[in-house]
Amino acid sequence: MRTAHIRPGARRAGRRRRMLALACLVPFVLAACGTGTGTDRPPVKISAPTSDLHGTRIGTPLREPDLTLTGTTGRPVNLIKATQGKLTLVYFGYTHCPDVCPTTMADLAGALRLLTPEQRARIAVVFITTDPWRDTPKVIKAWLASFNPSFIGLTGDYTKIQTAAKSLGIALERPSSMSGEYEVTHGAQVLPFGGDHRAHVIYTAGVSAKEFAADLPKLLQEDDG
Repeated sequence: MRTAHIRPGARRAGRRRRMLALACLVPFVLAACGTGTGTDRPPVKISAPTSDLHGTRIGTPLREPDLTLTGTTGRPVNLIKATQGKLTLVYFGYTHCPDVCPTTMADLAGALRLLTPEQRARIAVVFITTDPWRDTPKVIKAWLASFNPSFIGLTGDYTKIQTAAKSLGIALERPSSMSGEYEVTHGAQVLPFGGDHRAHVIYTAGVSAKEFAADLPKLLQEDDG
């Protein structure tokens, strides 16, 4: 399959899309739907869909990767150090993505606007490119600025990015051809990492800004423990 895309007008079916996406979580195995290799399938147990959140609770929390890549200033950025003490929402995608990536970034940006300044200050959004060949620091910076200039953008070695994604059950595939406007196959999950550097919840494509805004205060409260 190619990259999971959200077609125009599909937002109205967001709830149904999420249920279909959950069907791709082959019994107690977390894997992105957008892969044809079947190799990126770490055994991650998940809980049943929860009624208190718009995501799915993970039975075995996922560890935040200790990943160092290049930030939008051209300098090295360590994912854990750069977001220390914050609820960190991590998404793997690319700037040339025609639909699901800009939609997800717009929804996250919209969600933050619905929160209080104090809540926003405790949240970091990190976009990790799956297309480092085109997504230079300058390109990512300009693209993210159209959503929220506070968003953190990372690029760098594809193998490092793919390894980090695989550790989270997110499948990536290197493009077979890089000529023209090629697409990059990638999972479309958003993973919120708390102060313990673990993700206890997973969000699939189609969660709206209002739904994220409803959940984020709850996740902050859970993080306060």
